[in-house]
Amino acid sequence: MFTLVGFKNSIQRAQAQSSSVVGVNKNLLAALDLEPDNTTYSEVIDYSLNGRDQLQKSSAQKVVLDNLGTNSKNNPEQIYQAFIQATAGGVEDKPVLMYQGINTSPYSEQIKDYPTRLMQRPNGKNLVSGTQFNATFSPYPAIGKVPNINEQGLTFLHEDIKEACVCIGNFDNQRKFQTKWLGRNALACDEFWSSTKIIALLNLVSRINRKNPEVDFDSYSVRGIDTSGNQNSFRFQDLARDMVSYEHKIATSNSLGAMFKRFSLPLDLEKWLKLITGNQDLIFRGTYGKKPFIEEPELVETTTNKVILNADQQLPRWQCNVVSAYDLTRIVSMLGWHNYIPRQSRIPHANWESLTTVITAMGADSARLTDLAIQVLGLQNDLESVAIISKLGNGNTSTRERTEAVYLALVHFVDSRPKALGKPAKLFTFTMALRGGKALQPRDPNREVVELDARMATEVTEIVRRVLALELDLV
Repeated sequence: MFTLVGFKNSIQRAQAQSSSVVGVNKNLLAALDLEPDNTTYSEVIDYSLNGRDQLQKSSAQKVVLDNLGTNSKNNPEQIYQAFIQATAGGVEDKPVLMYQGINTSPYSEQIKDYPTRLMQRPNGKNLVSGTQFNATFSPYPAIGKVPNINEQGLTFLHEDIKEACVCIGNFDNQRKFQTKWLGRNALACDEFWSSTKIIALLNLVSRINRKNPEVDFDSYSVRGIDTSGNQNSFRFQDLARDMVSYEHKIATSNSLGAMFKRFSLPLDLEKWLKLITGNQDLIFRGTYGKKPFIEEPELVETTTNKVILNADQQLPRWQCNVVSAYDLTRIVSMLGWHNYIPRQSRIPHANWESLTTVITAMGADSARLTDLAIQVLGLQNDLESVAIISKLGNGNTSTRERTEAVYLALVHFVDSRPKALGKPAKLFTFTMALRGGKALQPRDPNREVVELDARMATEVTEIVRRVLALELDLV
């Protein structure tokens, strides 16, 4: 995590480097009585390499972010230069912003409210759809049908973003849910790192709810002999959160991701994913570089210890995970928009009560890029009913000889600003999956991490800005 003292000084440096300072209220910043920046980042950032023990030493966070400005013409390059100063503590496999941690989020105490917020719909009176419905929107596709994706819709993204898919949700005049899909190489299949870990969770929900339609996954635990040789049992929701949050309260995220995959044969899980997204080119037979935390897990009812599902007795032959940005965008949209989309488009058999367990787990993602975007755009006091569910991924690939980062998210919020003019508040909801890649010559993995971390945060900020500015409505 970076402190906002550092970010404030980063903004100043970015302004000095920019030929035209756009979108920052210089008078308000001057009112902060800033002195020349003689502070080094080693002095203002207490950053440990495990990505969790982070300490913010500044009390100026709210003051600084409130005064970064809300001008819709904020210069992405200026924002990037600010972020790149903030990411200076990053090293290979430990980017600063990707591993900020849920404890830094202003929404950490609101995660329990996400399921209720994701049921919210415009009523045409005090809440309307934020995006403008037009002919570029269409009904959400049925299971197995690949939507039309406008591959020219994300040309504004920086070239370091190699693949991307954005889906914007909208309620038409009859309050029926419609979507628009934008992409950059959205159907290109490749490695998306740990962002794919949520797929096994959703497959479990689908399979269990098929047999027990009314069950709530909060009533389940996973038990078995762990990697230390101990018989253990943990609540499903705690394991799912630990996998997403990287808090390591129970086990490593990679070992938990591998454990959840043990409930299915890799080929069966792959077939299920193809059925869901319609992408027949994907491969989903890999693990996450670690042995499963529990090699032979059992899913049990917490109160009765009744076994609901055993690990597959056939040991898996692990291969690789090769999916697309579209696949990830599709799966997270089916999760978060369960109450908006028709039955034939939903995750098969899954009930909302079970899906909320996955939603609250994803609310605790370590990557807080959308939080940052909201703050940098000066909107933290204007957005209500915020829900952000996401999953990061990152790594250094010897195959492609570069550093990579992935950010998958569904974002939902209500813009309250129109209420000051006597108009209804506006509901915005959208999903995104971005994979960035950075290769310097000669290779410098630590520097690649710093630059790519800043780039991912910048592009997420630009997507949020364009959604709110309605710049993607007519694309």
